[in-house]
Amino acid sequence: MALASCAALCASLSFNVGFQVTPYSCTPHAAGVAVSTASGQSSVGCATSFTPTVDVCQVTLGIKTSGTGNVYSEVWLPNNNASSWNGRTLTTDNGGVNGCVHYVDMAYVTGLGFAAIGDNAGHNGSSFDMTWSLNNNEAIIDWSHRARHAAVVTGKSVVNQFYKKASAYNYYLGCSAGGAQGLQSAQKYPSDFNGIIAGSSANDFNHLQDWSSRFLQLTGPVGDPKFLNATQWLTVQAAIFAQCDKAIDGVDDGILEDPTQCRFDSSVLACNATVTTNCLTSTQVNTVNEVFTELYDTQGRLLYPSLLYGAQYDAFRLGQLSGGPQGIAQDWFRGGIHNDSSFNVANVGQSDYALADSLDNLHGNPSAFSADLNAFKNANGKIMMYHGMADPLVSSSNSQRYYLKVAKTMGLTNTQIDPFLRYFRVAGMAHCGVGGISGAGAWMFGQSGVASSAPNNIITNLVNWVEKGQAPDTLQGTKFWYDTPALGIQFQKNHCRFPYRTTYNGGDSTKPSGWSCNLISDWQTCAVGAHPRLCNADGTFQ
Repeated sequence: MALASCAALCASLSFNVGFQVTPYSCTPHAAGVAVSTASGQSSVGCATSFTPTVDVCQVTLGIKTSGTGNVYSEVWLPNNNASSWNGRTLTTDNGGVNGCVHYVDMAYVTGLGFAAIGDNAGHNGSSFDMTWSLNNNEAIIDWSHRARHAAVVTGKSVVNQFYKKASAYNYYLGCSAGGAQGLQSAQKYPSDFNGIIAGSSANDFNHLQDWSSRFLQLTGPVGDPKFLNATQWLTVQAAIFAQCDKAIDGVDDGILEDPTQCRFDSSVLACNATVTTNCLTSTQVNTVNEVFTELYDTQGRLLYPSLLYGAQYDAFRLGQLSGGPQGIAQDWFRGGIHNDSSFNVANVGQSDYALADSLDNLHGNPSAFSADLNAFKNANGKIMMYHGMADPLVSSSNSQRYYLKVAKTMGLTNTQIDPFLRYFRVAGMAHCGVGGISGAGAWMFGQSGVASSAPNNIITNLVNWVEKGQAPDTLQGTKFWYDTPALGIQFQKNHCRFPYRTTYNGGDSTKPSGWSCNLISDWQTCAVGAHPRLCNADGTFQ
């Protein structure tokens, strides 16, 4: 059958997807020519324009999800000819709590031949602005899961009608809140995707915001005796690396390969009679100790694991430790939890934690922490999770905790999990490039347009796993000099799938051959005394 005309597509579109859908526009765009974004997107700082890398047909849609719930969605269709499409869809994410179509990644993946699907999660807004949640539970439900599902089933229908055939495979690519969105899709809509890439997942959202809000209480505001400035956090970082870098992983490279092995002695930071500069007061040393602790409820049950050693300086740079309220946490407790725009996040405590948990079902389960993946597994779906071990905004340990919860909930060993879920711990990687900070590790592997120059591509890895059965044992990452591909490769590393630890074997540490994968024999140990502490005393998970 002939390929549909882009200009005429909107007039012929019809939908039977369970939602009311309104096509807004169907517009052909030439490769390399900048296009203005919709005003609802540009006005909130999403992007003012985008530039497709190949000719595309851009379809914009409105999707009514409830009485007050409305989703803006875009579908980009490679449209030079029928052969320009690779027969697959790839859905992009929303980072943080944004309501932005991910234009950069839409351009990236259409350049790879995918039909791209994106949406605004049911609201227009930027990554750290959740003021839209105030008195707006339908928008919270859309953001939690409904908008993504509505955009996916609608986008697939558009693809089918444009190309006159359904997509053979459907994929998802997301990081941070986008990683949690991917896991939420596997949990709630196991047939939406054949393959999911879930990076640095901000799942267990309620407890993540409990944890994020707590840092202000631990550090105090600027000027508080407890507070450490940027220079002092650099002093802490140097001391941590001195104790835990080469001594543990064998390579003095400013990267903690597995910071969960670090047992940092903070006493070296204290000022005394002979050390009076580049040191901390006893109160500040206590702050350092507290920052690296887990969060528990009143019954001693684990709510959220600790920040990992090596992430502290970037945690200051990105607002976790800088003496002010974390924006998402503040808006979440003001809007989603209390419906009170004047609520002071500095006062968040155990009663607020419990209230947020009690509202999770009402909110559409933004916790995204169900570990029952049986339906997704039975549909032969595949998930590639990754998380930076120097993540300053979402503790990398939480992804490891989720993996353990899957094992416990489904009663599986790691070899039984391998056929449908693989989790890769990426040493020295920060949080999804937020704030332009990506970390000292080999963090590029094609997970975004910014990382597309890496020789290895995680999207290709996933496609090969789903379609050819070529399961990835490692995830090869690349570090370019100064994160600039034109300057050449500084080093590469094959990041091992959990529960294997990437281990220096004595060779050239800048080459993948210098590292191997060793099984962590006690990987399921997670209760009292475990490093990291990831479950309750009885081995259960919140």
